[in-house]
Amino acid sequence: LINQVVLIDYTIIILGGMNMLLTNGTVITMNASREIIEKGAVLIRGERIEDVGTAGELEQKYPEEERIDCTGKLILPGFIDAHSHAGHCMNKALAYDCRSYWMPIMTKIYHFNTTNDYWYLEGRLAALERLKSGVTCGVSVISNAQRIDNVEIPVCHGNGYAEVGIREVLAVGPSNPPYPRKARSYINGKWVEGEFSFEQLMENTEEAIIRTNHTHNDLIRAFVTPFVMVSSVNPSSPTPPDEAVRLTEQDKRMMKWVWEIAKRQKTRIHTEAFGGMIRIAAQCDTPLLGEDVHVQHCTGISFDEAMILAKTKTNVSTAPGAGQLTNRCPVPELIELGCNVAISTDGTSPAVSFDLLQAARKTQMLQQGALHDSFYLPPGKLLEMITIDAAKALGMEKEIGSLEKGKQADVITVNMEQPHLMPAYMPVYKLMLYATAQDVDMTIVKGKILMKDRKVLSCDEKEIMYSAWKEAEETIVRAGAEKYMQPSDTFWGNARNYIFEPRYTE
Repeated sequence: LINQVVLIDYTIIILGGMNMLLTNGTVITMNASREIIEKGAVLIRGERIEDVGTAGELEQKYPEEERIDCTGKLILPGFIDAHSHAGHCMNKALAYDCRSYWMPIMTKIYHFNTTNDYWYLEGRLAALERLKSGVTCGVSVISNAQRIDNVEIPVCHGNGYAEVGIREVLAVGPSNPPYPRKARSYINGKWVEGEFSFEQLMENTEEAIIRTNHTHNDLIRAFVTPFVMVSSVNPSSPTPPDEAVRLTEQDKRMMKWVWEIAKRQKTRIHTEAFGGMIRIAAQCDTPLLGEDVHVQHCTGISFDEAMILAKTKTNVSTAPGAGQLTNRCPVPELIELGCNVAISTDGTSPAVSFDLLQAARKTQMLQQGALHDSFYLPPGKLLEMITIDAAKALGMEKEIGSLEKGKQADVITVNMEQPHLMPAYMPVYKLMLYATAQDVDMTIVKGKILMKDRKVLSCDEKEIMYSAWKEAEETIVRAGAEKYMQPSDTFWGNARNYIFEPRYTE
């Protein structure tokens, strides 16, 4: 819906090519000096920010521009979510009570029971949730454990995001061994199951990047993203040093191939890593480390591994979770070593949303609790980690992440005229300590107003939500996963969940 006229509730709204002056708000620039301008203004011309200053100065300087009064609001750069998983918005809370088997349950759904329409509809739903949460750019790993046997899946997902109007980084790459990997797709009206070698998955990865990167007026980009940095050790938890001993030839081959694709396609690398992986990855001639890489999780890493990340200038993203109570990502230590660290949601299943403000507060609480020190991660740093630091992790800090002349006009406003945010002094404190995603009331991407006064203008919210709901239920039935919708046997009136009859079957 780029540069088109759309009829919504009988009101004509122009989505593209707008000039506007957002004025009379508190502008939180996130520029190099972290300037905050009370009663400030931001001028947008076309897709870019033309000027930032005081309301009086810009209103006098640009008297002809259409003004949007932002009295009582914060004006700040859109939030950037550096890691999540495509597919999850259709399965919120599903199998929550069977989390020991959650990965294989989801793999069965995603890899054997989803149509191309599923990925398109989920893309729209995920983009809508992010849009309403003030997230103007989000990374999406394709399924829970990577799926690239069918190149149409990331293409459809990107189409869904572009239709809603926000940025997406499609994180495409191979799933873990053993190979060949089985998967099933719905092709020409029938289900077709196949087995896919590592070579096929890598070739499909490059094809998906060619077909999606910098498409839809550059709303959609694509990174090379193997499921984890080292596939020969535990893929979702730290591996002790007597088990994480050395890389396999397959590990080395994968890393070399990932770098070759990234260089040919002039794109970046994203992956996940847990304790033990970084240390042995560094043994490789082409480790998945460096300024063009951002690595998610990094829980349970040793001090040696933190030093490797800092020395190689590898970007890190982290999402809060109960597992960090025992195996933490050492966020403050990484920052003090000089690492760039972003906060992500890892959303949205089984039990998190795309609310980066909540993710930031949970991250702060986890780190303060682990270090027994409530002075770690001040609110200003938290805001950096979901704006300019996240942009740097994606290699986009010259384009988005702050409000500066010449940058892309990805802008949000937050309504401060609410009891839980009043009085509105100390605006960054109020935002990071008290606000939620629902306080975002306007979202602009590339100079286009996608939401104003919490009314979405770029798409039909209800149609997106109910189409996704219908497809999700059909997929759950197809996968035989209805049993995972049932509450545990001790759901009510008990302190702990128990299930008295096994639910998971291979």
